[in-house]
Amino acid sequence: MKLGLTAFLILLALFGAASGCATINAERNAPPVGEFVSVEGEKLHLLERGGDHKGVRPSIVLIHGASVNLRDMDIALGERLAQRYHVLMIDRPGRGYSSRPAKGWALDSQARLIKAAIDARGLDDPIIVGQSLGGAVALSYALQYQDEMRGLVLLAAVSHEWPGGVAWYNSASATPVVGFLLRRLVIPIYGQFIGPESVASSFAPDEAPANYFSRAGVPLLFRPKEFRNNAADIVNLKDEIIRQQDRYGVLDLPVAIVTGLQDTTVSPDIHSRALARDVDGASLTLLEDTGHALHHAEPARIIAIIDALADDAAAPSAQASGE
Repeated sequence: MKLGLTAFLILLALFGAASGCATINAERNAPPVGEFVSVEGEKLHLLERGGDHKGVRPSIVLIHGASVNLRDMDIALGERLAQRYHVLMIDRPGRGYSSRPAKGWALDSQARLIKAAIDARGLDDPIIVGQSLGGAVALSYALQYQDEMRGLVLLAAVSHEWPGGVAWYNSASATPVVGFLLRRLVIPIYGQFIGPESVASSFAPDEAPANYFSRAGVPLLFRPKEFRNNAADIVNLKDEIIRQQDRYGVLDLPVAIVTGLQDTTVSPDIHSRALARDVDGASLTLLEDTGHALHHAEPARIIAIIDALADDAAAPSAQASGE
């Protein structure tokens, strides 16, 4: 019995050491790439590109989805958009290198902190672009601050209640003891093995960009605190969506909705098509043969949609000034 307990404790120590090394390596290989801004007692990690365009055209704010960080949006759209726009990308509160308060999984809380960061950078009336869960945050942002936005672009956004639950490991993460052991001893190691396969699955039927797993800093997800926060975002998302889904009719700003018809993660019918019916005047673009990672698969088309929205939103201002 004593020998068995000793062996068990040694095994736990080995797993703990391996887990710690995995976390250290994840941060070494994907360190912060931008700056930090302090808002409401929290620190948000953000990256800005295209500074020469600031104030010339509307700034674009990119909000990433679940299980990734701002690097995902930078790879897909940030670098391209920065050729014509000032672009701000933010690690959502509690994700990447951003901190967040208790119950920071709440959509209105995340939107409020992002708004504070935008204000801290002196950006007026930006276009907000959100993908997947980031689209749900972008919707919450618009419901709170639409009078201080130029427009809203939603990419495979989660917008409405859906049937079913969430993956077991996200639910288990919130379980006392079991969740701690899962996050601390298992996920940092296991994630390194299943991560690349999960990336391929999430991009299907499209292919992920070359070296995406490392370039996007995906291993950061498997850090214990990061995994807990991501799981909390996902576990609480349905209740958060139910709280806001009946209010989309109040949106009165340019809204562009884009979805891939082969998306098996966020149903085009349950979400994007329903949202287009709820938001008067919203445009809906359906991308054939494209899945959930549409911002990577069709960046040129998405940038064209952003361009059109920016031009349309600027037209009233131009007319008012007599141009």
